[in-house]
Amino acid sequence: MDNDIKAILLRIKDNIRTIESGCIEQPILDEIEPDFLRLMELIKLFLISERDSYYGFILMNMSFRISFGSKGIAGIVLNEFPPVFESNPLLLCKFSLKEILYIVCHEIDHVVLNHPSEMIRLGGNDPDLLMKFNLAADAAVNDRINDEIKERGFKFCQQPEGLITSDVLAKMFQLKSVAHAENCLYYFDLIKDKHSSDDIPQNQPQRMMEKFDSSSSQSSQDSSSSTDGASDQNGDRVFTAAECGSFRDHDWQLDGDEEDAQAAARQLVNAAVEMMNDEARGLMPESFMSQVTVLNQPPKLTWQQILKRYVGTISAEKKKTRTRLNRRQPNRYDLSGAMDDKVLKILVAIDTSASVSDEMISQIIVEIFGILAKRKHEITILECDSKVQRVYRITSPKDVMKKVSGRGGTAFAPAIRYVNKDRYYRDALMIYFTDGFGESSIPKPRTYRNIWVVFDHVKNLSVDEPYGVVIALER
Repeated sequence: MDNDIKAILLRIKDNIRTIESGCIEQPILDEIEPDFLRLMELIKLFLISERDSYYGFILMNMSFRISFGSKGIAGIVLNEFPPVFESNPLLLCKFSLKEILYIVCHEIDHVVLNHPSEMIRLGGNDPDLLMKFNLAADAAVNDRINDEIKERGFKFCQQPEGLITSDVLAKMFQLKSVAHAENCLYYFDLIKDKHSSDDIPQNQPQRMMEKFDSSSSQSSQDSSSSTDGASDQNGDRVFTAAECGSFRDHDWQLDGDEEDAQAAARQLVNAAVEMMNDEARGLMPESFMSQVTVLNQPPKLTWQQILKRYVGTISAEKKKTRTRLNRRQPNRYDLSGAMDDKVLKILVAIDTSASVSDEMISQIIVEIFGILAKRKHEITILECDSKVQRVYRITSPKDVMKKVSGRGGTAFAPAIRYVNKDRYYRDALMIYFTDGFGESSIPKPRTYRNIWVVFDHVKNLSVDEPYGVVIALER
């Protein structure tokens, strides 16, 4: 077995130059694949030998995968078990060995610093904010590694040219002063409302590749000016450095919410810590061990997070469809099957006593619509103080009545009795917003799920048995 890591990397580089000259043949790709996997195994063993580094232990709990069709140099896929370090060797192996080690550490630190969870919490609806989050996350990670190179003498890795750091952010967004911080949200807050004066995000790959000999990649550019990549003999896309006009944003391939992302990061990091003996743990940097503590803290759930979770539990009605066979009689093609009709029924009950302001109610409704933006839904507003004042349907935040009815005392039973009389609400999620000061006993709601959102503190809810989850909403 070839254990000469430098020889393996040189062999991969030779094959990359052949591919960049236009000779994209399967035998060459087949040669690169085992060499690259062996290279990564040796990198893992090398990083484990660095006794004061946690990177090797993280890699021990991951698998490696090649993607010649990716425009991303490398990334960690968290929604698989074990997590996967995925890379395009045609891009990653253009770098020197020390730079490759830097990039590996860079991708690991994104997970250790919980950036996947932070990205999900930010949301992906605004491309500009997402791009700025990616820049902020990269600056946080690269500053962290660069500080370790200086302070702890990490001579095994070297920063590739063109990476984003806090100094680069300061130049791009004309910031007067930027401190080094591991918290990417510090950088994000500095730049989220500013316009970039530089085109670094768009040209970052080209800048990173400028230092390489361009003779081989130039012929590839001449033969194909498209950024869609070339194809191998099987018709699969193959991307080399010449075809990568821009990097893919960070894609940790998570389908859940921010808690799911943090759980995936926590599982990976904890598995690495468990592999360490007491001596190894004692050698770990304090910044890493403190981050382990942060990842293992109980999640601080907001009412929005809980609402997202409960929305997923609401039972869906069935509707007939010709596109699905009848399960009981699959040979009867004339019979319709059934599939879920994903219409979510939400009942928003609002305590309209004097303690709940109109502004608070409007903000509540806006947030609910934000959560349900991509789901089919039916929302009913029920206003109630000591009695039911008004019930109406809404389809957008602008339909919410600006002035609520009531402003008397607080009682929950009238609203619940109203709901219990109507079968329409049997498969609905009821969200009851209140200051909490009402009666101590209520009828059991016949709704499918119930959430009590109590202003200031959950202990303010006077009901002994709420028949649902109770959460606080700070004002």
